[in-house]
Amino acid sequence: MKVKCLILIFITFLMCGCTASVNLEITDSEIRESVDITFYQNAIYPKDIIKTSFRNYIPIYSRDAIVDTNPDLPAPDVTYYQKEETDLGNGYKFNYKYNFDITDYNNARTIREAFRSYNVSRNGNIISLTTDDEGIIFFEDYPELEEVKINIKTDYYVEENNADSVNDNTYTWTFNKDSKKSINMLIDTTKDVNYSVIDWRIPVIVIIAIILIIALFLVFKNKKNNKI
Repeated sequence: MKVKCLILIFITFLMCGCTASVNLEITDSEIRESVDITFYQNAIYPKDIIKTSFRNYIPIYSRDAIVDTNPDLPAPDVTYYQKEETDLGNGYKFNYKYNFDITDYNNARTIREAFRSYNVSRNGNIISLTTDDEGIIFFEDYPELEEVKINIKTDYYVEENNADSVNDNTYTWTFNKDSKKSINMLIDTTKDVNYSVIDWRIPVIVIIAIILIIALFLVFKNKKNNKI
């Protein structure tokens, strides 16, 4: 048996040049991880090869080795990602997901094998997620890799972030070979998204009200002057 040291999901993804997104949803007690990989057939990788290239059993923790067995079988006392696959006609879409306790996510295979250093922690009501600023280390080992997107979603109020883009409550970081940047996110679980919306609307409404009052005052004053 050949022991594989890197997560096979990403190994196959990087070798074949297919696309993937790492999606994390942060709740009060969990980090729900979901990795989507879309792989279209070509002259080198026909559909039957694609289907068998993605293992059914990938351990969620980096401490558990990925063992190359044929047939693909689970080992006792090891927890695995849940795998789903969708036939796209000209390829496949694979999904690997698992819901981690926040306190366990520091040991998750995905983050441990993507960054040199990182920290996921909770201090009271504050959840913090940070990485080093050297980018993703997969680019050094796999020159074929062009881009990796990490999407983090939360319904809680985000006090700090350095995301490349934000769409509603989803924060996205895009990494390429030249990226030398970090992920930094600070979440307050005592406040939800609606709280932040109300927070900025109140001063806006007050300002608009003041402007209207001033405008009405000027109109009435102008009419009074005209009568005189």
